[in-house]
Amino acid sequence: MNNSGLKIQRQTERRDGAILIVVLWVVLLLSLMVSTFAFTMHIETRLTSYHDRELKAKALAWAGVEFEKALLAAKTMKAGQYNSSDGSVRSFSPTPADYYSEPWRNNPDLVERALTGNPEDGTFTVQVVDEQSKLNANVVSPEQWKVLLRLSGVDTETSNMIVDSIGDWIDKDSANKLNGAEDDYYMGLSPDQGGPYHSKNASLDRIEELLLIRGMTPDIFYGHQGQSATDAAYTGIAQFLTTLPFTKVNVNTASSQVLQCVPGVTAQLAEQLIRYRQGDDGIDGTDDDKPFQDTGSIATVWSGTMSRNEMRALDRYLGVTSSFFTVYSTGAVGNVRRMVVATLFRHTDGSFSTVSWNELTPR
Repeated sequence: MNNSGLKIQRQTERRDGAILIVVLWVVLLLSLMVSTFAFTMHIETRLTSYHDRELKAKALAWAGVEFEKALLAAKTMKAGQYNSSDGSVRSFSPTPADYYSEPWRNNPDLVERALTGNPEDGTFTVQVVDEQSKLNANVVSPEQWKVLLRLSGVDTETSNMIVDSIGDWIDKDSANKLNGAEDDYYMGLSPDQGGPYHSKNASLDRIEELLLIRGMTPDIFYGHQGQSATDAAYTGIAQFLTTLPFTKVNVNTASSQVLQCVPGVTAQLAEQLIRYRQGDDGIDGTDDDKPFQDTGSIATVWSGTMSRNEMRALDRYLGVTSSFFTVYSTGAVGNVRRMVVATLFRHTDGSFSTVSWNELTPR
């Protein structure tokens, strides 16, 4: 073969090799595109599925709030029966009083209820807090604050500072109480201390505002388990407080700490009242509870320990009904959970006004 023939053959081989390389690159790129497309579709499918479950979980959380409204509204209806999810028939006889053994609180349908009857389609779980089992932080007197702080484990010096500072925070003047604080203190706080800011000189809108007040700490507010002899332990006061506009505490749902903050109610009287309302088993929310139907019936428990005038004075602080409730409703679909925290005001006709509504992702 002459040189020109060899040259043509080599050129042909190089051209064929180049074409092969191009083809291989095209195949590789197409494979990558297909893989990327498949991966993208997989992710989009999962995201769509997650979004679908998220919407269902949110809808279930909303349904839980509506279900609880129906139970609370039953207070304004006639006596009757309802079918529980466990197959049993439960009766209710509405009374003026609100207490823990009623369906709005003690009801198996409030725990992992499946609207479709199939738990795999999603469930909701509802917890209810009677806000009138707490103290209204805007009307608590200095003496009541001191009792609550003492029961929480706060020393006298810190308690005096907090109580006077709360008074200064709420009152409309700029004069400092003996152990209190106004703008001269708060405006002097550094950014590292969370300041500077002005004293509010108005009522509390949320109990979390107490964390802005001189002397108050997260440990005192939320509670803290002491780890050593020098590490103070606190029960926490947040659980006993609200800022909702009522003045009377419901004796059927209040804790011992809250009852002891009522003027004239000692620890012994508070425990005596709670033991009576809980019945023989000593547990709130069971069938043997003995709820107080009116404030006059409290006298049967405290007879011999309080005079009639002292009992009448308690009418200013104690009641047996509630109008404000906070509902914690969690919807769950698979591993996706969404929560609604709704504070409701129940009117006497069984209708509701929403005081606050928050949608959360539970941890």
